[in-house]
Amino acid sequence: MKLQPLDLVNYHDYQISSRSLSKKLSINQALTLYAMDKGETISQESSPQTRLLQVLEGQLEISLADGVVQSLLPNELLSVPALQVHAIKAVEKTKFLQLELD
Repeated sequence: MKLQPLDLVNYHDYQISSRSLSKKLSINQALTLYAMDKGETISQESSPQTRLLQVLEGQLEISLADGVVQSLLPNELLSVPALQVHAIKAVEKTKFLQLELD
């Protein structure tokens, strides 16, 4: 199945939109597409799985529990290890993919 991810989720003022792509792609891993308005955040969280984040457009800041902040730009990929506490902020309007690995 071929998809155009940028067309599958829309920006909304002061909101975060998301769409699961796992069923559409017939995969077992959780693959989610996000659209975040500028300044929106996802509070600190962790996952039992390693997460891969890839920015499609815009810019994210990923804040890790140890105080390190990673900037993520289009076509860059960041691995967040399992159980690593992290938070996400959209520096500008941003669309990104999050894949959770088993």
